[in-house]
Amino acid sequence: MTFRDQIDRLRQPAYTGENRCTPCTILNVVIAAVLVAVAVGVTVSNTGLAAATVVGTVLAAVSGATIYLRGYLVPGTPRLTEAMLPARVRQWFEKRPSGVDDDAPVDLALKGVGATSNTDARRRSDERSRTGATTEDAPDSIEDDPDGTVTDE
Repeated sequence: MTFRDQIDRLRQPAYTGENRCTPCTILNVVIAAVLVAVAVGVTVSNTGLAAATVVGTVLAAVSGATIYLRGYLVPGTPRLTEAMLPARVRQWFEKRPSGVDDDAPVDLALKGVGATSNTDARRRSDERSRTGATTEDAPDSIEDDPDGTVTDE
């Protein structure tokens, strides 16, 4: 087994890359910094500055590599962050497409992502039922009219 294979075994793709939890990462970096500071302080008082420098450097490198590869230093951080941070703080870190407006009407939001509301689908289904049309008779595509209404081709 190569060194790269061993490193790949440590990776947690569910918590890194695009899936990385930013508040979790920040929390873990702060925890790592506190651990390094405490370890350096204890080592300086017991053995001296040279040993404290080595201990601090090694602990910082291992903590940083762990956070980079696994997404967290403290196991369970994603669940803890979700449970402990208020929603208003978590939303600062949520990955959302630009231009998303939480106050937009549902119909406008659905139109923006190329979907139609359930009301439109239900209306078309009711219309097919009245006319006796089957799903095979249904149009292949739906287009938006310039005035914003949805029509079948």
